[in-house]
Amino acid sequence: MTTMERGILRQMFIGIVCNLLIIDSGLNEGWSTPIIPKFEQDDPVKVSSDKVVWIVNLMYVGVGLGSIVPFLLMDRIGRKGTLLFATIPKIASWILIGLAATVPQLYFGRILAGIGCGITYAVMPMYLGEVSSKKTRGPLGTLMAVLLNTGMMLAYAIGLWVSRFTMSMISVSIPLIFLLTFVWLPESSVFLTKKNKLISAERTLKWALGKDDVMEELEEIKRIVATEDHSPDRTLGRSLQEMFTRRENRRAFRIAVIVMSALTLTGAAPLLAYQSFIFEEAGFEVATNISIVITGCAIVLAGSVCVLLVRMAGKRLLLLISTPICVVSLTMMGIFFGLLTSDHDVSKLRWIPSVFLVIYVLGYGLALNPIPLAYVGEIFHIDVKVPAAIFCSVYYAIATTTMVKFYQVLQESYGTYMPILVFAVITLLIWLLIYRYVPETEGKTLEEIQIELRRKY
Repeated sequence: MTTMERGILRQMFIGIVCNLLIIDSGLNEGWSTPIIPKFEQDDPVKVSSDKVVWIVNLMYVGVGLGSIVPFLLMDRIGRKGTLLFATIPKIASWILIGLAATVPQLYFGRILAGIGCGITYAVMPMYLGEVSSKKTRGPLGTLMAVLLNTGMMLAYAIGLWVSRFTMSMISVSIPLIFLLTFVWLPESSVFLTKKNKLISAERTLKWALGKDDVMEELEEIKRIVATEDHSPDRTLGRSLQEMFTRRENRRAFRIAVIVMSALTLTGAAPLLAYQSFIFEEAGFEVATNISIVITGCAIVLAGSVCVLLVRMAGKRLLLLISTPICVVSLTMMGIFFGLLTSDHDVSKLRWIPSVFLVIYVLGYGLALNPIPLAYVGEIFHIDVKVPAAIFCSVYYAIATTTMVKFYQVLQESYGTYMPILVFAVITLLIWLLIYRYVPETEGKTLEEIQIELRRKY
């Protein structure tokens, strides 16, 4: 086995272990789809429809709260220590959700789950971006979203057939396995260099890259850390101010807003959440469970293709290919429901929502879903990485909650066609922004990305 192959295998092993937390986050995000109907059936806790909304959305409130934790911990106990800390609310949430006998207990359990997810979403891209080489950073970054969707699929596969308690007891094993394995993995070499632990940083690089001569990589990290402001009075407010005063930080922030908008504002969350109602309104007879599994399989399949293609095609090209697929799919579904609302005969077209929703999910899963997290993990200067990670997590939480509510309000006021057509327009605008402002970062070191952000785009 060559040195390069050994390094790639070790980095992939780190990625697999780290992404256990991402799988668990997918279980948290997908939990509501199979479990909420049980509150009206055989679950011992009975929940009214208005309280169901809070059970769903309080997890995203927790994501927002959890995204603040990294600012308090990440530069003190490290990326590794912060991720280990995330297992506390994750494990506690599954136990509380499984044993909950009242609605407030469910609320608290979902908030704890969101806090764990918020920490994970903020820190994991940064950790993987710092421990991986330029050859594996792209696949590892995109793998996060694939395994998040895999976690959602597991939630469907488990939750549709077992009780809330049983699902929780199965799910709690994921963060426990992560805790027992991740504790043995190294800290980020960037963090160790930042703390002037150069011997430990060199040892981490040697192990992660699978080679003995890592002076070139260590010198690059030193140069990155050397540009950091070490002032003792650095605060979150000052870091946020610096995000907008330095040219490369402004451009990185703009890129982050665009790719996070591609992740959240293109309609995936409400369309997947309300897919059974979409099928029912269209009159295309597919069982709810089957429709959930088909779309879940489609997004996992598309994300897996992304992991295979990202090194060869690059992140930017995949984004530019997948976005028009989503625009066309949304437009076709919007036209169908527009015709249905205006009482046109659509009896021979009832297959359109089912087929184009799957096509939409394939396009979304190819790039709009997996690639934004990869970008966020590599485009920010070390000075603003923590506030940037917090911003992205909060943006994700607020945007996702808003889009779900936005869909509900427009659908009830005007019909299903209206929010879907609005999503099509938003997605088209995002495609234009990607084409104009988002650079290619695949195959580049963190230092090369910063140099490129300073001089163009």
